[in-house]
Amino acid sequence: MSETQGSRSPDDGELLFRLSRGDEPAYRLLHDRHQAPVYRVALVLMQTTWDAEEVAATAFFELWRKRDKVRVVDGSVLPWLLATTSFAAKNSLRSRRRYQRLLAKIPQDGNVPDHAEDVARAMDAMKITHGVREALHQLNSRDSSVVILCVVHELPTAEAAVVLGIPEGTVKSRLSRVKSRLRGALHEYAPSTEEATA
Repeated sequence: MSETQGSRSPDDGELLFRLSRGDEPAYRLLHDRHQAPVYRVALVLMQTTWDAEEVAATAFFELWRKRDKVRVVDGSVLPWLLATTSFAAKNSLRSRRRYQRLLAKIPQDGNVPDHAEDVARAMDAMKITHGVREALHQLNSRDSSVVILCVVHELPTAEAAVVLGIPEGTVKSRLSRVKSRLRGALHEYAPSTEEATA
């Protein structure tokens, strides 16, 4: 561990403060600290490892670019990074749809790499099912961000609201709407009878 010779490791809030003043080592520490979970989310949302790498890189680029506006939740920038990853993935998928349709018309030589094992490992690490992954692909970026934060990463709705910059009631209503719409895929996350009648 080489974070300033045995002294305590700076928390995300401190690193973000240093980053806001252009401190590149602080950026590298934040990147190293959160790269793995950001990449796993990107890999679940995208179809290939290189697309996931691009989306994860975009999230960290946004961390640098918007360093004065990043929200720290419970001492961590990870929730903000995960929401940003979700938005970046949806934008990337939207912009590539036409390109992928065009590629589908071109004969393949059979040497296209299969990334299914990498995706499966990421899903296992995040304890996410194929149903939830498919559900995320059906959602718009706002709703998928709520699912990633509240369902996959089990962030309280109040903290998800801070990350997304919206009222907690909006998070709750989006989450409820998504769960109702995708009850089959998200059945293990369905609200209890008490929650449903609250």
